Amino acid sequence: MEKILIIDDEKNIQVSLASILEDEGYKTFFAASGEEGIEKFRNIRPEAVFLDIWLPGIDGLETLRKILAIDPLQIIIMISGHVNISTAVKAVKEGAYDFLEKPLSLDKVTFVLKRGLEYRKVLAENKRLRAILGENEVETLVVPEKKKAVKEDSSEIEYEITDLVYFKNQQTIKTGNIFYGMGLHSGVKTGLSIKPLSPGKGIRFENISEPGYIPARIEFLDTTAYATSIRKNNLEARTIEHFMATLHAAGITNLSIKINKEVPIGDGSASEFCQFIRQTGIEAQDAVVPEIVIDQALIIGEETANGKFIKIEPADCFSVKYTAIYPEPLGTMSYEFVMDSFEAFEREIASARTYGFMQELSKLSRMGLAEGGRLNNFILIDGGKVINTELRFPEELARHKILDIIGDFYLLGRPIRGKITAQKTGHSENATIINLIKKTYLEG
Repeated sequence: MEKILIIDDEKNIQVSLASILEDEGYKTFFAASGEEGIEKFRNIRPEAVFLDIWLPGIDGLETLRKILAIDPLQIIIMISGHVNISTAVKAVKEGAYDFLEKPLSLDKVTFVLKRGLEYRKVLAENKRLRAILGENEVETLVVPEKKKAVKEDSSEIEYEITDLVYFKNQQTIKTGNIFYGMGLHSGVKTGLSIKPLSPGKGIRFENISEPGYIPARIEFLDTTAYATSIRKNNLEARTIEHFMATLHAAGITNLSIKINKEVPIGDGSASEFCQFIRQTGIEAQDAVVPEIVIDQALIIGEETANGKFIKIEPADCFSVKYTAIYPEPLGTMSYEFVMDSFEAFEREIASARTYGFMQELSKLSRMGLAEGGRLNNFILIDGGKVINTELRFPEELARHKILDIIGDFYLLGRPIRGKITAQKTGHSENATIINLIKKTYLEG
């Protein structure tokens, strides 16, 4: 029987949590303080720990640190009914596997615990393999031929394998991390908490107070109105494109992202997200991911001198050329980007900010959008002029559209080899051609 240690000074929590766990076949142990919990942890060596943040003596965060100093791979699930989001994400940043709010429910407890125990096994196996192979040794993996479509709603991604793909390593992050900010459209102060996932799990968005997750895939697209948002049942993740672009450029394929419905906007670009990911570190995994290799031209719209269109065609790498056409003095802005490294993305694209027009503000307000727009996170344009800031690049608007495209196209769940050319398009056209690529290459 797997052993679970419950560290909580409330007797009713101990009893109710033990009842849930023992019904699921676990053996439970109790501690009423941090000091007692650390001592029992040393003696019992449980597979997982439920740890209250508010404890007599040393608090839950200090207890968390001491337990992880003993066993860095330990799965610790923080529990509390009296903390704000900043405390919860701080616990995750310091090494907690997850956070649950009281009152606890059977579904939430069992879901998070099973996922945590699965992740612990993956970490232990990785540690064992590293000890055998050596930390820096790269092993060549042979993948048997098979052909399966991507499952509509699966906890794991089954990749279609054809002669049109070559393979790259899947990647995740080395450690959890948190990012604070404000939602651009909701105007709500929020946070973003990330943690590693094992190979094949994909990129997932979770809500801070709801169980379950939304796979970051085009099948779950909800809206493209001024941002890209995904939804699954009552779960939603809004304004995800800038963070998704960062993950795309960094080559991260497996990640859990917990938010309060909307991704923080930062300074309106992806530059702060790049720094955020660099703080966590990136870790290659012993699994491969197929790249979609474009072997025919696909187009949405009409490719004319002043037309609105987006197309993708065969190429040796992934690249995007975007042309924005506005009245003078903004005029025509065009930029072409080849995504051959994370550093190139940081240097050329990541710092390009989102923008909008003065005449759209009242419309956005009526729609309940742009409530978090500020002078320091939004390029505001009126009468063909930027009125609140200086552009970071002469063609910053075109570069930002490339940023959006890179983020939106990662809803395919894998890298792409092909050249994208777009003019006067936005999230809606991106979604249309992404679905066309999916139908052409992933549903045959």
